[in-house]
Amino acid sequence: MISARYATPAALLCAIALVPTVIHSYVGLRNVDGFSTASIPVQFGSVTGHPTKRTAAWVEENFEATDWFERIYTHRSGQVVLFVGRSYDAKRLYHHPELALLRGLGLEKGSATVARVPQRPDIPIHTIPVTKDGQSGFSVYALLHDGTFVETPILYQLRTAHRYLFRGREPMTLFMATDLRAAPEALENAASTRLLLAAIAAFEAQGPRKSAP
Repeated sequence: MISARYATPAALLCAIALVPTVIHSYVGLRNVDGFSTASIPVQFGSVTGHPTKRTAAWVEENFEATDWFERIYTHRSGQVVLFVGRSYDAKRLYHHPELALLRGLGLEKGSATVARVPQRPDIPIHTIPVTKDGQSGFSVYALLHDGTFVETPILYQLRTAHRYLFRGREPMTLFMATDLRAAPEALENAASTRLLLAAIAAFEAQGPRKSAP
């Protein structure tokens, strides 16, 4: 039994603790940043993208995202599949997105790495070797949240969790490009990397980036 003199402070602390739950679970407060995947063009230079058969229901179920697209861009030596999606449930996007998006491809467990390229050293690029029907290539992806490119999602969320205790969520954006004909050692020159960076640049052109936390 709690002493009566502690009842009011205890009730106040409980009420404060409930605020984040109400904001995120019941009210579902979100901070709309005005950015959209629609800013990323269908055509880059002479290369034009065409929609895949991915459905809106699938994307919403797996990533809780309604702002997204997936296109196939055909270049001289093959094809690159570009997926860009945004979700207010960041974990849906950063927790092994390749397991959903690359289903059906050969993925070597524990082979994912993070690299940086001279064109954009500020972007940690997650790289995953993939295989299909004897062909080898790789998938690259980047995560953008509240103006910051995320290298280690779990540590990033721990570092920024306090910012969202009493405010709405910010959307996370996943950019992923997959090419089955690219060699991992050619990361900076690969068609998938170039397309990934072009998509990010087009997305960023909508407005200034925020400062990193």
